[in-house]
Formats: sequence, structure tokens, C-alpha cells
Amino acid sequence: MEMGRFLCIHPFRDGNGRMSRLLSLLLLYKNGYDIGRYISFEEQINKNKAYYYEALRHSSEGWESNENTYIPFINNFLSTLYMCYKELDKRFAVVNGKRITKKARVEAVVLNSLTPVSKAEICELLPDVSPTTVEAVLGNMIKEGSIRRIGQARASRYIRA
Repeated sequence: MEMGRFLCIHPFRDGNGRMSRLLSLLLLYKNGYDIGRYISFEEQINKNKAYYYEALRHSSEGWESNENTYIPFINNFLSTLYMCYKELDKRFAVVNGKRITKKARVEAVVLNSLTPVSKAEICELLPDVSPTTVEAVLGNMIKEGSIRRIGQARASRYIRA
């Protein structure tokens, strides 16, 4: 796997990991896998950073003598890709054959949160939902009395009433 070689030669003083992940995304895009448009591949790697570095280490052992194996790196890469798709499934959930509306997804984020959640956090969790839509749904939920606002302006957080 060429990405493993890229990391072994370490061409830059800093940023080799980030560059390899960008190149991975480019290769995914070029092959029709646009998961990176919806889910942060980098964030998924960071969630399991220890496994990522362990896979790199195992894949690099014996590299100088051409006796290494890329299987640990490939397994980690595919696991990370799988986790991205699982996260996407959560965000674009389907119930009874129908896609859940953006309104219902915003409502679910707030109502299922155990701690107060901000508009920015909701937007981060649901990148396909515009901030205007999030704001409108939150306003309606406050009027209905299903949630309450804590704080003001940018410091506002929302929690089940």
C-alpha cells in the first residue's frame, strides 16, 4: 500500500499524517467514495488514535528490508472507513422506509442529549442541516415547551424541558 510507504519515508518535517489522510480522502473521492463530504475521516481516526498509530507501527516493522506487511494498516483504514459509514447512517436515519426529516433529526439531538447542547454543536452533528433550520426548529420547540433555553446569545444551550 503506497500510503504506508509515504508515511515510512516521512517526506516532511511536520504534517505527514495529515497529508497522508488528505491523500487517502483524495483517493477515496477519485474512486467514488465521498464519505468525507459528510463525515470527518480525520475525526474518526482521532477517536481511535492509539489503534491508528499501532497499525502504522506494525505495518512499518521490517520496511527497510522489504519484509513488512500492510495488513494492520489496511485493517485500520477499513475499520475507520466503516465507522464513518456507521456515523453517516446515524445522521441519515431511515424509519419505516422513509428518511427522517431534518426537523425530526434536530429535535432528536436535543431531546436525546443528557446535557445542554448548543446550536453550534447541533450544526456540527448535522452538517447537512442549515443553521437557519436548526434555529427555527429550536424556536418552535421552545414555544411548544418541549425544551428550554439556558443562557443568552452565543452562550445559549438547549435541554429537554
